[in-house]
Amino acid sequence: MKTAIVSFFDTYPAKSGSGVVCYDFYKSWPSKNKKLFQMSERQVDIKNIENIKLFRNKPIFKILSLPNLLYNLFKYFNFSKKNILIVEGPSWIFYSFVVIIFFKIFFKNTLIIYRSHSIEYEIRKKNSNKLIAFISKICENIVYKYSHIATSVSDLEKKKILKFYKVKTSLFPNSIRVINLKKIKEKKILIPKKFILFCGSYDYKPNKFAIDYIIKKVLPKVSSRGIKLVLTGGCNNNFYNRNVHNLNYVTRSQLKFLYKKSICLFVPLFEGYGTRIKILEALVLGCNILTTKVGIEGIKHSKKDSSIKITNKLDEMISSIFLFSKFRTKSYNRKKIIDNYSMEKNANFLFQKVNKILYGRKYI
Repeated sequence: MKTAIVSFFDTYPAKSGSGVVCYDFYKSWPSKNKKLFQMSERQVDIKNIENIKLFRNKPIFKILSLPNLLYNLFKYFNFSKKNILIVEGPSWIFYSFVVIIFFKIFFKNTLIIYRSHSIEYEIRKKNSNKLIAFISKICENIVYKYSHIATSVSDLEKKKILKFYKVKTSLFPNSIRVINLKKIKEKKILIPKKFILFCGSYDYKPNKFAIDYIIKKVLPKVSSRGIKLVLTGGCNNNFYNRNVHNLNYVTRSQLKFLYKKSICLFVPLFEGYGTRIKILEALVLGCNILTTKVGIEGIKHSKKDSSIKITNKLDEMISSIFLFSKFRTKSYNRKKIIDNYSMEKNANFLFQKVNKILYGRKYI
């Protein structure tokens, strides 16, 4: 029996929070007979990673590369019995639709799992034209209905999927390999003495709004006390602001250093989908977290934890930054919270569920 895990973007090396989630899932999947298939502009030569080379990282080139992906999946399975196909969700749903339909028609012995990271229709409805939103809803409906197992990242999204598509999904929270994160050795990087940290691509509309909000509304209030803003995550903009330090992409070891040295991870999202992986990492590392109700949506946390501040009000955000800047608030016991988002634990739970379907017993 073989497992193919498919993503339509850079999963290794990861260039985004979604990439980290997908690669951590691949590493955590308990089966030894597994392979990761990804689409990327870069050349990747790693054992058990099949890289579908893109001319450019654009939707049209991904669509043109789908036949190549399907051919490579066909070669990998090579008529083996009881195959598992796991399709990762953080890309346009049309790609997942094509792959799942192909296997549903031509390889009926394949157990199909769709790992949703967000509800695609919600994203397209707000950020794309009506035609793309309409196509996305149709494709997403079929993907959920044709998958043997479909997952969602939170109880809230489970309810939404049931409402939109009349499909009951399994809960699989966006998770991280906790042990790996703790083992990563911090790597120093040149940073301001006092800073708030935002992680995320400026190309993603909710992140763009959040970064602009910090620069225009928050930074003028806190910079008088020497507090700067540090950005990571794929932002090529020069903001022409001496209080903004844009580091663009950083390694995970550098990012861990930034978490530890920051006043807080600041996530003022007013629109967002799925679960913010950076907040999960900050929870594991015991960092101060300042976010909105949307930013923390889908993440279970303790109200006793004074190092987590949730507010949509500008004045409360600023006062929280000043409070966090005075000392690192001792976080409440987060062990139970962290256990909920352990990739090893959640992948193993899904693995056992698959075994029950395929073999009628707990383990392979």
